[in-house]
Amino acid sequence: MLPPISDVLDVGRYLAGTGELPRHLVISLRRIAIGFGVGATAGLVLGFAVGMSRLADGLFDRSLQMVRTIPHLALVPLMIAWFGIGELPKVLLVALGTLFPVYLNTVNGIRGVEPKLIELGRSYGLGGFGVIRRVVVPGALPSILTGIRYALGVAWLTLVVAETIASRDGIGFLAQNARELLRTDQIVLAVLLYAIAGFLADAVIRGIERLTLPWHPHFRRGA
Repeated sequence: MLPPISDVLDVGRYLAGTGELPRHLVISLRRIAIGFGVGATAGLVLGFAVGMSRLADGLFDRSLQMVRTIPHLALVPLMIAWFGIGELPKVLLVALGTLFPVYLNTVNGIRGVEPKLIELGRSYGLGGFGVIRRVVVPGALPSILTGIRYALGVAWLTLVVAETIASRDGIGFLAQNARELLRTDQIVLAVLLYAIAGFLADAVIRGIERLTLPWHPHFRRGA
């Protein structure tokens, strides 16, 4: 049975008043920010390298595709064995879960740019960097932002699992501790916090899409 929403709000106010809720929330947000930042940056760098260079494609893509087939959440026990239950395994898991959606969508976005547009850019005197900045990046950006939106969802899912299994703090730990005490109101509060944080993060990316893709038909319609 789900607890009444009034009970959830009451426990939220109580935990906020004691300072416990803000502390756990800040810790979870910090883990997401670091892990997502590392994973997304690595995905973008590798994606641009593989998408733009046949040499990088031959060097990296097959190895990355092999690693991608391993469910990153299956690495939780191994991460705990290697690094304990500190910050590093959680950040690494979030980064690993984030890397591949960004990488794949970046590569697909770059390869989806019309070669005729690249030739047109060169005919207007654009050099290599100019073609990338004026043609490749705008053409690949919708796919890249889609990958980032998807990666954010994976990042939150990864953090939930990591904090629930092996953590001494964070929203996942709060939920796990509540489960042991049979505090369903606190569990629902943790779930709502994850949902709100994920929704706000997605809203930020959607805002970035509207700012950076005003030429795209989807956003011209005001959707």
